[in-house]
Amino acid sequence: MHFHGSLQDLQALVASLGLPCHWEHKGPFEMAVFDDGESNLRLNWWPGSGELRLVGDPAQRVDLEKLLAEKLAALD
Repeated sequence: MHFHGSLQDLQALVASLGLPCHWEHKGPFEMAVFDDGESNLRLNWWPGSGELRLVGDPAQRVDLEKLLAEKLAALD
């Protein structure tokens, strides 16, 4: 997945997923840490390439990945 907008635009898109999270700057990438108390999900974004990578428990990641992909597709 890729996102080529601004960090603020990505933060708004992630907020629209309805899951609490906080953002951390990690050198070359930005990371949304989902604070749901159940998972270890993280969304990593490299602004230079636009690459988005959702990492964490696959059982919890799959549904969120689909929802995120749908929201990204709606932007195109």
